[in-house]
Amino acid sequence: MHHITNTIKGLFSTTAVAVAVTLPTSAYASLSGFDESKLPTKYIVKFKEDPSTPSAMSRSPFYGPRIVQESVLEQLDANKVEKLGDQSIYSIEIDSANVTQLSNRSDVEYVEVDPPRYLLSETVPWGFTAVNAQLLDDSNAGNRTVCIIDSGYDLSHNDLSGNRVTGTNDNGTGSWSSPGNNNAHGTHVAGTIAAIANNEGIKGVMPNQNVNLHIVKVFNESGWGYSSSLVKAIQICADNGANVVNMSLGGSQSSVTEKTALQRIYDQGVLLIAAAGNDGNTAHSYPASYDSVMSVAATDNNNDHAAFSQATDQVEISGPGVAILSTVTVGEGKLSDIKLDGISQFDIGIVPHNRLVQRSGSYQSEPISGSVTAPLGVCDNTSGSFNCGDMTDKICLVERVGNQGSGSYPEIDAVQACFDSGARATIVYSNNELPGLQNPFLVDTNDSARMLSVTVDREFGQQLLAYSGQEISVSTTLGEDYEYYNGTSMATPHVAGVAGLVWSYHPSCTATQIRSALTETAVDIDISGRDNRTGHGLVDSDAAVDYLNQFGCEGNGNGGGATDSFVNDSAVSIPDNNRRGVTSDLYVDRIGDSGVVTVSIDISHTYIGDLKITLISPEGGQVVLHDNTGGSANNIQNSYQVDFTGFVSEGAWQLKAVDSARRDVGTINRWSLTFP
Repeated sequence: MHHITNTIKGLFSTTAVAVAVTLPTSAYASLSGFDESKLPTKYIVKFKEDPSTPSAMSRSPFYGPRIVQESVLEQLDANKVEKLGDQSIYSIEIDSANVTQLSNRSDVEYVEVDPPRYLLSETVPWGFTAVNAQLLDDSNAGNRTVCIIDSGYDLSHNDLSGNRVTGTNDNGTGSWSSPGNNNAHGTHVAGTIAAIANNEGIKGVMPNQNVNLHIVKVFNESGWGYSSSLVKAIQICADNGANVVNMSLGGSQSSVTEKTALQRIYDQGVLLIAAAGNDGNTAHSYPASYDSVMSVAATDNNNDHAAFSQATDQVEISGPGVAILSTVTVGEGKLSDIKLDGISQFDIGIVPHNRLVQRSGSYQSEPISGSVTAPLGVCDNTSGSFNCGDMTDKICLVERVGNQGSGSYPEIDAVQACFDSGARATIVYSNNELPGLQNPFLVDTNDSARMLSVTVDREFGQQLLAYSGQEISVSTTLGEDYEYYNGTSMATPHVAGVAGLVWSYHPSCTATQIRSALTETAVDIDISGRDNRTGHGLVDSDAAVDYLNQFGCEGNGNGGGATDSFVNDSAVSIPDNNRRGVTSDLYVDRIGDSGVVTVSIDISHTYIGDLKITLISPEGGQVVLHDNTGGSANNIQNSYQVDFTGFVSEGAWQLKAVDSARRDVGTINRWSLTFP
C-alpha cells in the first residue's frame, strides 16, 4: 500500500469533481452537455465525538448529542440532511454564507465539499482471454462476493438473470434490479465480471453462476451522484460480505470523509478497485488515487495504452478497456456485422460507430441502423488525405488517418470522405499507430454524413482489401441487449473479476496479499517496469494463481509493488527568486538499497525555465531532475527514473525547488517515490 503524507487544505473549495463516464476523453462535457458547474453544491460536516459518551449510546439516533447536532444544522437552514453511518457525519445542502459559521463552531471537526461522483466510461469478448480467464475454472467462486457500486443491474437480462445476486438501492436512485432508460453502465460492468456461459450472448470473467454479487445502485438516469453516496455504499458492500468492490466511477476532487471510509474498509480486509479516469491526462481522480484503492488503467487488444486513460503515480494495474463488448439494459444496445460470401464475421469484432450529432447546442447519440449489400471499394489515403474516387452504390473501405485523443475526433474525416464520394456504407480500419480494435466517437456535428458505418481492427481491414470489387454486406441493428463500450470503467471490472477469481483459489489470503499477487504477476507492457500509464501491467489471472500456488499468500518476498510507493501531497510554495529555495520532505520506511527510483513530480509554476528541481536521498545523494530548462512553458508534471544504487532507501528524502528569477512563482503540489 502506498504511504501518504497529507495535509488537508482548501476544504471549502467548490471545484466540481469529474472523472469521465461512457465518453473516454476530457471532452465528455462538451459532447454530452454535462456541466458540473450547474450541479448543486453539497457539503459534508463532521461533528466532534464526545469521548465521555458511551459508544453504544452514541450510535443511537435518539441520543441527545445527535438531536443537538441536527438542531444546529436546522438553525443554519441546512437542507437535504443525510446522516452517514454511525458517526457524527452528515451530508447537507447549505447556503455558502453559512458554511464559515458552521465550520467555526467548537463542536465541528471539519466541513468539506461533498464532491460529485459519476460513471466512468468510453461470442467471447477479447478481454476474457486477454486476462487469461479461459485458463481457470471458477467453481470455487462461491466463496467470494464481488460488490458493484454503479447504476444498477438489469435482472431481466438473460445473460445475468441466473446469477447469485442481491442488491441495495440508495435514496432516489430507483430499483437496483431495473436500472431504467439510458442507464446501462452498471449492467455493462456486471456482464464483464459475471455474464453467464449459456451458449448465447457473451460470458464474463466468472461465467458459471458461482460467484456472489451484491449491487449497490448509487446513480440514477442522470449518471452522477456525490461522494457521500459512495461512503454509504462502501459500508453496504462490507455489511453484505464483499471481498472485492468494483467502483467504475470517480471525480477529480478528494474527500477526507471518503478517504477515511475507504481506508477503514480496506483495513477490514476488503479489496477496493476503481477506474483511473478517462480524461487522458496526468490528473489524479478519486477514489482511484487513494492508497487504499487499486487504480486501474485501460488498454486495447493490442496492449496499447488507451489515449483516454489517465496516467498517474497511483495507477497500479491495467485491464482491457477499449471496444469492450458486454451486456446492457435489455433492448438498449446496438451491434454490427460484416458478411463475406454470406458468412458472418461478428466474432472478429465489428464495432458500430458511436455517432454523435449536435442538436440545440448539445451532442446527442444518433446511431445509423440498416443493412447494405454492395461491391466493396477502397478509398486511398496513402498521401495522408482521402482520395476515394467514385464510390457510388459501393461500400467504402478506408484506413483511419489519425487517432482519437483528448479533444481530437478525426473519425468523421474518413466517413465524410466516403459519404461525399457517393458510398452507401463505410468500413474504417485501424492504422499502424493503433492497430488494435478501436471504438472512437464519430462526431458528425452538423449531421452531414448520415450513413451506415462501422470500424474494425487493422488485421481484418487489410484482409478485406482482397475483397475489393466483390459484393459484401454490412449491417447495424438497434434494440440489442449488448454493446461495445470504452473506458477505465470497462477495465476495472476485468481486474475486479480476476481478483475474485484468483482469491477463490486461495481464500485464506488477505486483500493486501491478493493485491500484491496481481501486481507482482501483471504482464509488463508499455514502458519497462512500473509506469504511470499502465502501472505494473495487464492483469493476468492464471499467472496470479500460479504465483500463489508456488509462494503462498506471503509471496516471494519481493513485495507486490504497491508497498514500495511513497507520496507527499502536502502543497509547498516555492519562494520567488530565492537561491535557498524550498524543500519538501518525504519519509520512506522501506529497508534496503534504493536501486533505480521512479520519482514523479507535480509542480505548478509559470515560466519553468526559472526552476531547478533536485532530488536528495537520506544519505545526501543528489540528482537534478529539472535544470532551468523549458523557457516560458508552464508547470512540470513528469516522471523520472534515477539510479540511486548504493544508497539506502530508508529515511527522509527531499525534493528541492529553487526559483532563480523574479515575478514567476509556483507550488510543489505533489511528489512520489517508487522503488523497484
